[in-house]
Amino acid sequence: MSQRDEQVGEIRALSDVEAVRALTVLVEDRGLLSSAMEIALPDEELGDALKAAGVEPGGGEGEGDVARAALEYVALSGDGVVGEAVEYVRSPMERFDPVSVSVGVLAVTLLQTEVVVKRDARGRWSVTVHKRALKDAALAKVLTALLSHLTDGK
Repeated sequence: MSQRDEQVGEIRALSDVEAVRALTVLVEDRGLLSSAMEIALPDEELGDALKAAGVEPGGGEGEGDVARAALEYVALSGDGVVGEAVEYVRSPMERFDPVSVSVGVLAVTLLQTEVVVKRDARGRWSVTVHKRALKDAALAKVLTALLSHLTDGK
């Protein structure tokens, strides 16, 4: 089994709480947490923007599923920091990791090189997805899980 496969296995074994915390740690490690907090995009508007971008919901995923899909996506790109984030949230030390933004905003902030979220002059949000051939399936999994979470699979 390759190191990448092991990392994906570890991500899939995370509880929902651990997955969201690991995603938060990863976003924070990249210096993007303040950007995520500035977006303040309501889940309903993000769901509408994803639908308008052509994303179809899957089967009713929750926050943990969205976080795990985003972590897998980054891990498959070869980013070793994902492993550190997973290790951090599994460590027994006490810490305070408040999540003050939604998992949807965390996911699109992490994917900002792949997903661009904009607000127009009328206050409507739009999402543009930039696809790269090697990552299409993994990115589709993240966006499908996200839209399913935001729309309860509808």
